[in-house]
Amino acid sequence: MNVSKFIIEKLNLAIEREGQASLVVSGGTSPISIYEELSKADISWSKVFLTLVDDRLVEPNHEDSNQNLLYKHLIKNKAKVIKFFPLDDKVRFNKDFKKPFDITLLGMGEDGHFASLFPNMINLPEAFSLKATPKVLKTDALGSPLHPRITMNLSMIMESSFIILLVKGKLKQDILDKANMNSDYPIHYLIKNRNKKILIKKIND
Repeated sequence: MNVSKFIIEKLNLAIEREGQASLVVSGGTSPISIYEELSKADISWSKVFLTLVDDRLVEPNHEDSNQNLLYKHLIKNKAKVIKFFPLDDKVRFNKDFKKPFDITLLGMGEDGHFASLFPNMINLPEAFSLKATPKVLKTDALGSPLHPRITMNLSMIMESSFIILLVKGKLKQDILDKANMNSDYPIHYLIKNRNKKILIKKIND
């Protein structure tokens, strides 16, 4: 699966059918080449809504900000007219932001976390239960780089027509394999609900 082509196809199809589309994306290094490709794609970007699945609670122009990463690699070229909404709880209640999300693009950390849903949050029903109200959560300082974070919970992430999980490198791919049967990894709670709308793309180093 060519991820960029898949996203372009689904966004164009949503615009054709519904007059608008929505895209939810993550930070990290894995999707950067995809963002660069998308920024040059022929899409009616002014009809596309964009937000982040998670971010660090830092200034938008901070080097560790996912928002900053998007402006460097996606919100430019043909995509500079995209309708970007910084992640906060208003996204959930914003009637203008198209839902369900057409595409959500996720990465995975070496501890099995995705979005900013980390191992120490597994016992929090509001984070990982599909029965929880879809919402945006704030966390303590977690991960690397170490910052307080904001993140969609799993039930909000699952409100997506398609979810693409990028798993880059053998270490992460081995973790993904272990997580199929091991509930100590956050990613377990995503892939155990795997169906035709959750697509896993393995990327070699």
